[in-house]
Amino acid sequence: MIRFALQVLLCLGLCPLLAAQQQSQPASTPPDAVLTAAAPHPASEAQPLDAASERILVLRNARTLSIDSKTVFLTTSTLERALMKNKDWEKLDLNIVSTPSGADLQIDVDRLPFTHIHTYTLTDRKTGIVLTSGRIRAFDGVVASGPMADKIVSVIFAARFPALPAKQ
Repeated sequence: MIRFALQVLLCLGLCPLLAAQQQSQPASTPPDAVLTAAAPHPASEAQPLDAASERILVLRNARTLSIDSKTVFLTTSTLERALMKNKDWEKLDLNIVSTPSGADLQIDVDRLPFTHIHTYTLTDRKTGIVLTSGRIRAFDGVVASGPMADKIVSVIFAARFPALPAKQ
């Protein structure tokens, strides 16, 4: 009886670790599907924009970014480093600021309780429009920050440079 209980506890303890090794799930707003539409020229803003064009316009005009982490497993500085290590980061001409009130874009990061799933949401601070969101399955925040930064940069890169394919 004790042996069976130990096997069950061992299995329950290792299952999340084994699941953390799986590939991450795609972002809920795929960068290629949403961001390939051409955004209208700023002079033609008299006509209403559709949702995809509005998101593209926000991503093109953004100059500052703020990160807010609601978990101790993935700190803001960890995601900042991962964003700056991305090879396309310099091309985006974005600055990371520490005060959320002065930022154009906001990244909210969290981790679901008792799981290895880290979630992120990129929003426009002025309008509250969700530009992209997704989840990364990783054992800790350091491991999750790399793929998370890659997905965020690829969405912004696809909006700013629609003719160039973003490499993932």
